[in-house]
Amino acid sequence: MSGARTLAVACAFALGLAGAAQAATREELTKAADSYRAQLRTQPNNPDLHAMLGETLESLGDDAGAMAEYERGLRGPGDTHRALIDHGQLLVRQGRFDEGRKDFNRALSQNSKDVEALTARGHSWVAEGKNKKALAALEDFNAALSIRPDDGAALNARGSFYLAQLKPELAVKDFDKALAASPNDDVVLYNRGMAWKQLNRYDRALRDFNAALRVTPGDPMTLAAKGDAYRQLGDLLLAREFYDAALKADPRSAMSWEARGEIRVALGDTSGGEADKAQAHKLDPAVERSL
Repeated sequence: MSGARTLAVACAFALGLAGAAQAATREELTKAADSYRAQLRTQPNNPDLHAMLGETLESLGDDAGAMAEYERGLRGPGDTHRALIDHGQLLVRQGRFDEGRKDFNRALSQNSKDVEALTARGHSWVAEGKNKKALAALEDFNAALSIRPDDGAALNARGSFYLAQLKPELAVKDFDKALAASPNDDVVLYNRGMAWKQLNRYDRALRDFNAALRVTPGDPMTLAAKGDAYRQLGDLLLAREFYDAALKADPRSAMSWEARGEIRVALGDTSGGEADKAQAHKLDPAVERSL
């Protein structure tokens, strides 16, 4: 797997939504949103309720609605920490890095030892993808962990930073610490698997991917990661099987189409492989030709 793809994967998983259940079904999320709206009718200025509704709407794919709720939370009285962090993270996910950091800085002006704000700001530097920001990112992660050494989110974020910097030995150490406190965290298990893959320890990588899939069966990124591990091991038939499953779960993954196309060509199915590659480039013209 290329360094660019590793960076993208690490950044994607460095921070997740807080509050709203990440593994919830769409029906459960819709019910949660309705519940938060009902509570807001009696507590219209509660910033935490606005933030939790925003998180739930974001999980449902309604970024505009989420942003509106975060902004309502920021206008309300009292502690705006939750809304600031969520609002900033959504801006970062939209590529509006400087605007997102303004929210994190505002939270830190309220509490200079806000571990979540430090972690989120550190992740924003990584997500921006500028190497000159690496020192700023590491400083934020180290500051967060100096305050709370066993914070799982900060450990995962710093581990993801090391993964993006192609320092898998350091990444594994952070992921190990995070998993010691939360052994069934599928995101950290996935990330540690990616670190083991960088170290060419495919046995350990597959063990972590399998553990992650026991928590979130059918996750397309983990299935694709397993496919890539088997590809690196030379088992192209098994690799194709896992890319088949990944594409069934997420047919819009250009990377998986491209990878399966290369595997099919290598297995002698040239026409099928070229069709897969064409689909990859239809979805994303910039998809890598060589993964």
